Amino acid sequence: MTSRHAADEDPGRLLRPFAVQVSAGAAGPAVDLMTMVAATRAPDRDDALRPEREQALTVCARPLSIAELAARLDLPVSVVKRLAADMIAEGDLRRGAARHAGDDADQGILRAVLDGLRAL
Repeated sequence: MTSRHAADEDPGRLLRPFAVQVSAGAAGPAVDLMTMVAATRAPDRDDALRPEREQALTVCARPLSIAELAARLDLPVSVVKRLAADMIAEGDLRRGAARHAGDDADQGILRAVLDGLRAL
């Protein structure tokens, strides 16, 4: 028997990831897990956006990596990579350079971490 409390809980995502609409045309720009993306605009009430596109614009108000965006949208990375490529091609997202570890890391901090790991 199901308790009343369990029936009131949020059922979660009702749309399966394979149902997310992405373009069937030519692929947009290549993106990987570390590609940084940011919204070029905020979602507008008059936009007829699909829910995942509206949510992507909202969470990308600050730059996020594709991996972070996938986690926040609760969608598989493969779906988010295609969605982001479409949105970049349409001008809704701006693509930044992928940030890799060590790009702007302080060498002193890295040495201290390495020394600490060696001490273990």
